[in-house]
Amino acid sequence: MNGIATSFCAATLVLLAINVDAATAQDCFLNHFDAGGCDQCSSACCDAALLGCDGSGCDSGCAAYGCNGHDSCSTRSRLTGDWLGLRSRLQQCGITYSGTSTHYGFGIDGGINTAVPPPLAQGNAFKYTGRSRNDFIVDLEKFGGMPKGTLLIRAETWYGEYGNVGLRSGAFSPPLFPTLLPTDPTDPGVPKMTAFMFTQPLSKGLIVFAGKKDILGAADQDIFAGGDGTNQFMNQAFIANPAFLLAFPYTSFTAGAVMPRAWGGMSIYVYDPKDRTRDFFKLDDLFSEGIIVGGEVKRKTNFFCKPGEHHVGGIWKHVDLPDLAFNEPPPGQYPYPQIPGVPTKSDSYTLYYGFDQYLSLYSREPQRGWGLFARAAITDGNPNPVKYFLSAGIGGDSPIRCHSGDTFGIGWYLVGVGNEFGPVPTALFGPRDGTGVEMFYNVQVTPWLNVTPDVQYIHPGAGAIADDAFIGGLRVTVKL
Repeated sequence: MNGIATSFCAATLVLLAINVDAATAQDCFLNHFDAGGCDQCSSACCDAALLGCDGSGCDSGCAAYGCNGHDSCSTRSRLTGDWLGLRSRLQQCGITYSGTSTHYGFGIDGGINTAVPPPLAQGNAFKYTGRSRNDFIVDLEKFGGMPKGTLLIRAETWYGEYGNVGLRSGAFSPPLFPTLLPTDPTDPGVPKMTAFMFTQPLSKGLIVFAGKKDILGAADQDIFAGGDGTNQFMNQAFIANPAFLLAFPYTSFTAGAVMPRAWGGMSIYVYDPKDRTRDFFKLDDLFSEGIIVGGEVKRKTNFFCKPGEHHVGGIWKHVDLPDLAFNEPPPGQYPYPQIPGVPTKSDSYTLYYGFDQYLSLYSREPQRGWGLFARAAITDGNPNPVKYFLSAGIGGDSPIRCHSGDTFGIGWYLVGVGNEFGPVPTALFGPRDGTGVEMFYNVQVTPWLNVTPDVQYIHPGAGAIADDAFIGGLRVTVKL
């Protein structure tokens, strides 16, 4: 509830901060609300309800008032429903809310086998972690802005065991990545504003954006592997490419452009490398730690008469990171912690490639089916500890219940480390190539409730302190 309250407060601040046309907003609300709390449609429905409405004479907008019997907990798209019509009227007036509450209960057999400083810990444990995300999307056009412009406001929080059992695995790529988000291990239950992002289409072929935004979904995304760990894979190797993500801030200021084309599209962006999880909108030290620049080109395909896509991209970081000849950040921590007094290198790069290809297609609108995915990347190898990265797998909509909302995924990855580690990091962690396999099946119990069994095998990259591990458990995601 703290996350929801914070988002409501943030939305109020937005209306004050973006030079809202107050008369326009007032007219909108007056047009949709009368003194009794109902608009014209819902007033009629309320009247019908008093007469014992059976649903045959009411439109779908009246479901929130309970008179047609169709807004049951098992069929509504979100657990909290339409808030007696308030949610729909807010959307008509330019404010759309969506939220999720995700719960992770996982155990690990194996993993880190010796005493280590926190936040790392020894294996053979079972832990619970919760995470909530609350999004408000403001339609700026309805508040006097340019057509199609939007403002995304996002508040996130975590509670329970930070990192769950992923910080007990010894893997460079965190096995339960979403349990590390937002990236503040000291404040459980305290909401963090992780997005305040303006997006404005200038034409069909040019969309610009600027503001504060988390990194997930920004680059190297696959149809069958990506997202934020609430509905697909949970290992960072499948959510986002560890070849560039490990030294990337979770949320920071960014600006860029997306250029959609019929054949695919292009994107380019810059990021402030300082992690802004604890900051709301602090600008006085913007780019004080360097700059990150990236770009990507995506090409649509139609092999085997089925849709697919291929993309290539690159990221250059001009930011001080530890020289691996002298030290290495502990495995599994994200983002990389600052290590004072250690020699650094200021430039690093990542080049990457990925593709998706449907093998079975149930429908084209909306696009549903399952297929193959793969990623590959190379880096400088120092200061980036990941020298190369490979992943591949299958996933998508369930072939067992193809008309349900179930999804599945099976993936394999290889995190290849560089050869420039010095004697200290070699003695501390014993860096080596790490591999893993993840399998999940996401059951849609109701439109708002998903339950996901997930199992992973991990051959960790920190060979000096960790054994091979098996991780298993359940993820429960509720759409609010």
